[in-house]
Amino acid sequence: MASRADLELAKKLLAAHVVGEDQLRSALAAQAEVLARGKVVDLGRVLVAQGVLGKEALGVLAAGDPLETQPFPKYRLERALGEGGSSVVYGGTYLPNGAKVAVKVFSAVQSLRKDLLARFYEEARLLIELDHENVVAGYEVGSAGGLHFFSMDWVQGPTVLQMIERGGVLPSPTALWITIQMAKALTYLHEHGLLHRDIKPGNVMIDATGRARLIDLGLVRRLDASAPRSDAEESVTVGTVEYISPEQARGRGDIDVRTDVYSLGVTLYHMVVGDVPFHGETDYEVMAKHILTGLDSQKVKTRRIAPEVTYAITKMMSKEREFRYADCPQVVADLSRFLPPGGPPPLVLPVDPTPPPSSPGPRSPVVGPPPGPKPPPVVRPRSGEVRRRSHW
Repeated sequence: MASRADLELAKKLLAAHVVGEDQLRSALAAQAEVLARGKVVDLGRVLVAQGVLGKEALGVLAAGDPLETQPFPKYRLERALGEGGSSVVYGGTYLPNGAKVAVKVFSAVQSLRKDLLARFYEEARLLIELDHENVVAGYEVGSAGGLHFFSMDWVQGPTVLQMIERGGVLPSPTALWITIQMAKALTYLHEHGLLHRDIKPGNVMIDATGRARLIDLGLVRRLDASAPRSDAEESVTVGTVEYISPEQARGRGDIDVRTDVYSLGVTLYHMVVGDVPFHGETDYEVMAKHILTGLDSQKVKTRRIAPEVTYAITKMMSKEREFRYADCPQVVADLSRFLPPGGPPPLVLPVDPTPPPSSPGPRSPVVGPPPGPKPPPVVRPRSGEVRRRSHW
């Protein structure tokens, strides 16, 4: 009988579409025959022996918990900050200079799929190359111990989703200010020919200064229709159903910057209402509502949302994209008119009960720039060329 570890592995491989059901049944049957003869062999080795997985998969599947194994020589991982469908983000220290960084570690099982791994490396490359105050900065990408990772700024603050969950709805000026900052980040991406496709409160963090930072570029796509697309870009179902635009829900291939405008509108709605506009028993039901169902005006009225915010939400979330803002600079220009005369409001952040730990022991000397309040790690793009971010 297969061990619990083998059954857990089988479940993960199947969920990640690394192996098919027939392949898994065949491997489990072969494993059972070997076990009946008194020999013990794990499922991974059977799959390699049958040619379902490559030999390199054994090292990948043997990778342990990064917090325990500490597989990346230049980084000390200190605690898990968050977990998504394919990655875990850890807070840690870049040992050569003591900089506090976040390290995103890709799922070992999902890394066996070349398309998903390619998308992970594409996200890392973009974070390293892009340079905007409202987009988290990436530093280095690589692999060790069977695991793939990239490092980036450790934004020591909550996500907007956490702010909503902890404190309920956000005041209208605060919500508008966050929306304007995200519109500026999207303007920068769009000017660089990139469509985000996954704007939502969980992908926006607020740092200690009150600045909003876009933290995830995992579903970015080139806007240029003639640009070559990777298998990863073509194969991944994009977006989060509660926030996707009607054209995304329809699976249209001609989406443009207005799809990000729509998702930003849903994000603004969530901030001031405290809930997403559409719910359903299935993802398909939610997507159908994005296409066909209008906003519930009663929800907006009962929360006494400022008229200018209601107007912005309605315009950004128009079902017909020609009635939305044409681009994000229009969003910035229009919403900026509604901020208080004294400028953007101060953001009151929830208190994090587990603050980031201090670096144990003396820090290593900084190589390159002189020590400052936040010394940066060395940037090492995949090409191997060593360079540093220009704003440092």
